[in-house]
Amino acid sequence: MAKEDKTEVVEEVKEIKINPMVKKANEAAERMEAANKKHEELLNKQEAMAVEKTLSGEAEAGKPAEKVDKDQEEADKLMALTG
Repeated sequence: MAKEDKTEVVEEVKEIKINPMVKKANEAAERMEAANKKHEELLNKQEAMAVEKTLSGEAEAGKPAEKVDKDQEEADKLMALTG
């Protein structure tokens, strides 16, 4: 075998060993890019829904809080206990 042939064989072996790892890394990167794109789409939809909810008046912000009469609650609990 000539020196050039040995060099070519060594390079081919290196390429064969490295190639599967690079291929797996590229596949993983592609999956991550696809997941990021899907995540971005979902965030955009969620944001649009939040805006629509706010503008339609369905949002909870701005609504008066329910007043709770704590004295009445305590009296009811006491009456339930004393039966």
